[in-house]
Amino acid sequence: MKISLLSFLFSFIFLIPTVFAHCPLCTAATGAAVAVTRWYGLDDSIVGVFVGGMVVASGLWINNSLMKRNKGKEYIPLQSGIVLFLSFVLTTITLYFAGLLGPNNPFKIFGVDRILFGTLIGILASLTSFRLHRLLREINRNKNYFPYQPILILILSLAIGSSILFLVM
Repeated sequence: MKISLLSFLFSFIFLIPTVFAHCPLCTAATGAAVAVTRWYGLDDSIVGVFVGGMVVASGLWINNSLMKRNKGKEYIPLQSGIVLFLSFVLTTITLYFAGLLGPNNPFKIFGVDRILFGTLIGILASLTSFRLHRLLREINRNKNYFPYQPILILILSLAIGSSILFLVM
């Protein structure tokens, strides 16, 4: 089990096509968003909520692409969780090297970088919104109640999370 997991991770990191690489443009856009929101006086945690949404969206996108390549099956057990975790780690590392996270960052809450705090809330809000979407579909016989239901629920949950942080911070 350990050898197959290590070989999967090795192949995942070194043999994956460039299309699946973590998006440097997203990281640059996040850095620009943090700079602009700091200039306007908004808290980093608010931007972090939307970074959390990006982490979940990119992780699920990669997982869905992997499952399509494997005819709807996971390559390894708990694949979606592992891919989401890797998406979080890659985002955190790029934010660290961009200077938005780390020991020298003065923007902290409860000893945690504010953008990381917001990212965790955004991840929680995103995962909750996808579960709510699945529950609504189950109740409505596997149909959406309205067009673009998952996207609208996701945006609403991220907006609620960032609004709460805006009011509290």
